[in-house]
Amino acid sequence: MSKTENSAPNIVLIVTDQQRWDTLGCLGYNHVITPHIDRLAARGVAFSRAFVQGAVCGPSRNSIVSGQYVHTHGIDRNEAWLTPDQPNWIEQLRDGGYHTVNIGKMHTAPIRLPCGFRHRTVVENKNYRQGHHGPDPDDYDLYLMQFGLRRPALTYYRDVPNWPDYLGAAVWPHDEELFIDNCVGRWSVEAIRDHDFDKPLFLWSGFAGPHDPFDAPASALARYEGVEIPDPMGIPNELDTKPPLQRQAMEGMDGRLAPAAIWWSRATPERIRRMRRHYYANITAIDDWVGAMVAAIDERGELDNTVFVFTSDHGDCLGDHHQVYKFSSHYDSVARVPLVFAGPGVERLGVRDPLVELIDLGPTFLEMAGLGPLAGAAGLSLGPLLRGEEAVLHETAFSEYGPRIMARTEAWKLVFYPGEPYGELYHLEEDPDELYNLYDDPAHAGTRGAMVERMMDWYGKTRMQR
Repeated sequence: MSKTENSAPNIVLIVTDQQRWDTLGCLGYNHVITPHIDRLAARGVAFSRAFVQGAVCGPSRNSIVSGQYVHTHGIDRNEAWLTPDQPNWIEQLRDGGYHTVNIGKMHTAPIRLPCGFRHRTVVENKNYRQGHHGPDPDDYDLYLMQFGLRRPALTYYRDVPNWPDYLGAAVWPHDEELFIDNCVGRWSVEAIRDHDFDKPLFLWSGFAGPHDPFDAPASALARYEGVEIPDPMGIPNELDTKPPLQRQAMEGMDGRLAPAAIWWSRATPERIRRMRRHYYANITAIDDWVGAMVAAIDERGELDNTVFVFTSDHGDCLGDHHQVYKFSSHYDSVARVPLVFAGPGVERLGVRDPLVELIDLGPTFLEMAGLGPLAGAAGLSLGPLLRGEEAVLHETAFSEYGPRIMARTEAWKLVFYPGEPYGELYHLEEDPDELYNLYDDPAHAGTRGAMVERMMDWYGKTRMQR
């Protein structure tokens, strides 16, 4: 019998880094091997249209924790974090009786901020460099030091011959037990096994992958032998009709020797497929640990009283639209992420497609825990959707980063660049791959104006919540 079965449920939140939405078998993308996440989806709900509120790590994660949009909480870059007086639902769970644990990436700045956790094992980016956002080594640095090693992601660009030809793809060079996501997974399982469950557990397990560099273990790569890898979405001369920042982002990396620089001038169809294969293999390695965490909860007799949630902080273009990473665009490849729920209070609904936002996570968890609302949050509880009720929480999903704001309905997407003459407008019902930019098309001026008005109304109302 579960020690906590008559109390609030345990919550295991699994957050990957830079995982785009179309990377789960349960959503119909069978070229990605994710059996354990797929089993969670079969037990609950997989949202196919979940959107992040910040297109890069820091802004997105601050939005998740605060339940607020980026322009409301004000953290619009990496290497910055919320102040103690801003909303934080992790603190509310802790103060409401949960044992709150973080294993892996949070991306706080400095890296060892408590952030509402009673325990943290801090793991930062694959290419984290001590002093980048805080003076401390993280716990993964300290672990590798025991073996006389340091993060290989910092030096692939120097160590791998002809590195620009690999587009960021590498094979993990050491014992696979030392691979960063194997450490996060193993330590997450240990945190479950070590908890006494006298209090409900909230575990945020933060994986560093599939974020670049795409350095998957050889055993994970072997599972993709014979798997056909789809080519990126794109058309010739596409960048001629897109904001100039997209071309500039790719040209700005070309020729640079640095850990994250990808030389797109070296891209060939086979090299792009290799990059994507490595990215998918990292996801499969993480999926194995999702299964191990579920098994560990089951071993403790807590499976029927544990909510599992799987998601990511943003995506990666992976060559779509002649782009990589996330800094230059708000395509669905970047702003749309996996979101899977399973456990008590979640009906077996399978794939569902309402628009949802990751700022909805905190209000959902607090409702599940019976702890009341999160003051100042713009996010809404997903409870009605998890129970199978017909409800519309968001008619429009919003996301921000630096010079741009995305407003996305079911039919249209606007990407607005304040103060600039250019922008993006896509008719998603006719162009779901966002290939044809209608922003300057006179035939769609009315739609563009209506979407801008919708965005400004949202911006004004949510700005006042600060």
